Amino acid sequence: MSHETTSDDGVIGSVVDSDAHIFEPHDIWQRFLDPRFRERAPKVLLDDEGRIAWELDGRRTPPLPRFTVAGENGERVPYVPRPGMGDPREHLADMDGEGIAQAVVYPGVGLLFQALEDAELAAALCHAYNDWIREHCSAAPGRIFGAAAVPVQDPDAAVAEVERVAGWPEIRAFFVRPNPVRGRMLHDPAFDPFWRAAGESGLPVAIHEGTTRSCPTVADDRYDQFFFLHMLSHPFEQQLACLNLIAGGVLDRFPKLRVAFLESGSAWAVHWLARMDEHWENWGYTLPSLKRRPSDVFRAQCFVSTDPEEDAVAATVEFVGEDCVVWASDYPHPDAIFPGAPRATLANERLSATRKRKILVDNGRRLYGFDGA
Repeated sequence: MSHETTSDDGVIGSVVDSDAHIFEPHDIWQRFLDPRFRERAPKVLLDDEGRIAWELDGRRTPPLPRFTVAGENGERVPYVPRPGMGDPREHLADMDGEGIAQAVVYPGVGLLFQALEDAELAAALCHAYNDWIREHCSAAPGRIFGAAAVPVQDPDAAVAEVERVAGWPEIRAFFVRPNPVRGRMLHDPAFDPFWRAAGESGLPVAIHEGTTRSCPTVADDRYDQFFFLHMLSHPFEQQLACLNLIAGGVLDRFPKLRVAFLESGSAWAVHWLARMDEHWENWGYTLPSLKRRPSDVFRAQCFVSTDPEEDAVAATVEFVGEDCVVWASDYPHPDAIFPGAPRATLANERLSATRKRKILVDNGRRLYGFDGA
């Protein structure tokens, strides 16, 4: 299926995937990383039980569970990554089969960079990753795009990386974790040079969590089981990032800045923005720098992604706004739907045809600058 083809619903063939994933190849650091840092490059590890973990600058993360998926008869079978996780041509074939026109890919190991204390190493890894993702995406021009890593440990280095990559046609966003960076929250004034540069670049900043147990994370001090950690880390960290960027004044200070909150579902935004609005009405006098209603700030400058199976997205669209929700497959993670992800959203009877098109096509085009593509 060509990405120009549309079915009768006018959506399949035009879908924008706002959050797909890759897994960095084993030779990326040898090829792209400054030789001074190659001995400290990230390592992917498997323990005796076949569980994956990472080692980053001498620190090893706790292992993830062994991933399984539902088999044909309902039994759990081992998860086998799709070739498209590493091969852009294979990813392109899967996109064609799903009716996805464009996809923006986010990293695997790259989600750990923000945990580093050494700002120089972080800058070198971000530089190497961005050079590689540019090459990766160039194999599918106009179809697969990347989000660039930025070394927020050093805001000046982050600005330099923004300025280095912002003009590359393969790059359509920057990504950061919602977690604290070297003890600083995202609204710390130290990060203002980065936020300013990102806003001036015209590219959005995507806030993307990862249950890597490498950064300070909500509930990591209370739970050890992956179910609990994954359940909490994604939406709760996004809520904190949303609070920081809105109530902390970042979006007010930089009105050109656009932010997308990814891979945490969308329905949390209903409760969270309603609660922030209530606090602004009752307690706003304690935060005089926040001049606008929080939900108005969000509607003006923010997006949130929905998952294919999220029925509750109808509530998000109703309360937050139909122009703020983008669609994301999370391809090819073990909890992602494949095949059939776009059609899962099209089957949501709580959404009108107009709103389905906005979520699956139009809003993603606006977010990533694909308008008119």
